[in-house]
Amino acid sequence: MKKLLIPLLVLILLSSCAVYTVGQGKANIHVPEVTGEPETRYRVIMERKEWERLSEEERQKAEAAAEAERLEREAEAERLRDEYIRATAVYEYPENIEGLTLPHNYRPLREHLSIETENTPLRLLFIPLEPNADLNSVKSSISSLPVDFTFVTGSTEQLVEFSKMMGKDTVLTEGGMVLYNTKVKTIDTDSSSFLLNDEKSIETVILSTYEGLPESSNEIKDYLPYLEDKTSILEGITTQEDTVIFALSSYEPSSTDWIPFTAYPYRNEHEFKTSTWFEANSYIDIYRTTHYSAETDPGITRKNDDIYERMDFIYVKNALPLTSTTFSVAGMDSRAIYAEVLIP
Repeated sequence: MKKLLIPLLVLILLSSCAVYTVGQGKANIHVPEVTGEPETRYRVIMERKEWERLSEEERQKAEAAAEAERLEREAEAERLRDEYIRATAVYEYPENIEGLTLPHNYRPLREHLSIETENTPLRLLFIPLEPNADLNSVKSSISSLPVDFTFVTGSTEQLVEFSKMMGKDTVLTEGGMVLYNTKVKTIDTDSSSFLLNDEKSIETVILSTYEGLPESSNEIKDYLPYLEDKTSILEGITTQEDTVIFALSSYEPSSTDWIPFTAYPYRNEHEFKTSTWFEANSYIDIYRTTHYSAETDPGITRKNDDIYERMDFIYVKNALPLTSTTFSVAGMDSRAIYAEVLIP
């Protein structure tokens, strides 16, 4: 009986044991990954330092970017502040005229009107002040005139006083001054340019070379040889804009006024250098262009005894003259010029 039980127990034990194959054994064997670097405390420390270094670089970059942004904001704020100061500054005339630096932009109104030029003429006024002019009377005579630009020649003291009396934005240059109501583009010692609107701009020049007239027609023979060639002054004036308006109080008359048929017996046909220069440089004499002839429309602006001459002119380049007239102004002996032109 015992002999039978022993084999039976052995059989039961063998059948209850798990079968463990070679493949299963290999699958359960874990082989550590080979990285070439030992898993040491030193390596962990170095990795942490590298991470901290990279973090420090990123932090420094972020700080540098923030600093650059701050500086840029400050620069922009300073630019806007300077722009605001320029836009709102009046630039008063100094109490002592001797301390006045030219050109000077006096801006009590700081107007920046847009001037329509498509089908609307530009309105111009030229006031040639004489030394004995009554500025208050002159102001009263012209204040109500609807004009876009007013040109004035005279002494520096007269110009400064008249500019303050008129209370309008003014550019005062070496040759005279212009009162305006639009936006200044550039200012130079003898010229100024203005933005009429988003598309059109013009340049203005004002100059006085006027030295007076002979005492009478008896002195004409001595007067003409006395006239010097001053076109070098005109040559020294540079302009940048296509359209130029040039207001001139001249030291000599115009060649177009001294013609064989004239109402003034002291006149004979004569070529004057100044008017010849303007013609050669593509300028148009507004008054002479808009009137039939010097015989019927002399356009006198100055007189002395029996001498009657047109000594004040508005010349234009790249503009179409429409109309012009000379007229008396209270407070001054010389006559003013009003003109209208179209800007192409």
